[in-house]
Amino acid sequence: MGMSRTGKLIASCCGAAIVVAAAGVVWIGVEEGRTASGLVPAKLGPEEAGGVTSPASTQGIPGQPTAGAQNATVGPVPIPGTEGTVPGSITESLVLQKGETYYDKGEAFFKDGDFTSASRYLEAEVRQHPDRFYASYLLGISLWKEGKRDEAIASLTSAASLDPRSVKARVNLGRVLNDAGRFEQALSSADEAFAIDPESSPVHNVRGRALLNLGREDEAIESFKIAVEKDPANAYALNNLGYTLIRKSRFAEAVPFLEEAVRHHPEVGYFQNNLGMAYERTGQTDKAKEAYAKAVQAGGSGFAERNLTRLGGTIDDATPGQPVDDTSN
Repeated sequence: MGMSRTGKLIASCCGAAIVVAAAGVVWIGVEEGRTASGLVPAKLGPEEAGGVTSPASTQGIPGQPTAGAQNATVGPVPIPGTEGTVPGSITESLVLQKGETYYDKGEAFFKDGDFTSASRYLEAEVRQHPDRFYASYLLGISLWKEGKRDEAIASLTSAASLDPRSVKARVNLGRVLNDAGRFEQALSSADEAFAIDPESSPVHNVRGRALLNLGREDEAIESFKIAVEKDPANAYALNNLGYTLIRKSRFAEAVPFLEEAVRHHPEVGYFQNNLGMAYERTGQTDKAKEAYAKAVQAGGSGFAERNLTRLGGTIDDATPGQPVDDTSN
């Protein structure tokens, strides 16, 4: 049976690693399981982001009341079609229609991308039913999307404790911990997920991000390679692998992985930016300009625009652009 396109890329990358090892560079083995890397991470898909599936089929993250709510008693569920007040940090009235629950309303807001409203209703659900995994999980994701990292970490930690076998809760907890700069904890969370499901591509990707953030770049490369082997269509792992190779000045090796990432998701601006950097540093200026232009069109960060502008000159007479280090996902 022929080797897949991504398999050939991994084999090529591994071959290069062997040559370097022969030159005296010691490669650190990959035995841990997960934290956030400083790579340009993949955006979360519905499943990885905690996106809406049935509560019975998914795992979640525990919720955490905000300051001042720890000792509050749980308010009664409003009569359907009326308003009810939930004590603690939620001061506005919450409205439920006939037959609705706080969870139903929170999930609906989550699907609509209104994470602030989702958090309010899901917090009410968690207070009334602190033993329900998915409410805590979805609350954690909503809080993360709001930028409330500490509360999201608490909620996801709680969800993980409610379901000791939840890979998703631990992967997303690792992502938030990475975003919060708590890299050792992120790696620990990834390791827990790895112990549950060593075949999961997202587990190895999150683990690689954590290792990268901890400065363990060789181990990060190995984790990202495994993530790609487990799922050759994981564009975010492909991007992260290419980005880490750029950080190691292995520009030619980075190109094919970043090309694959862009092939899967050409609309992701930071994928295009990183590919442009790899092209630029391998002397492929025209291709670099094209990739940077696509990154700008996709609404990428200011890096791509600056990189594109800079290519009016030469690499030698300007400060080389940096690969994007977006750990928001």
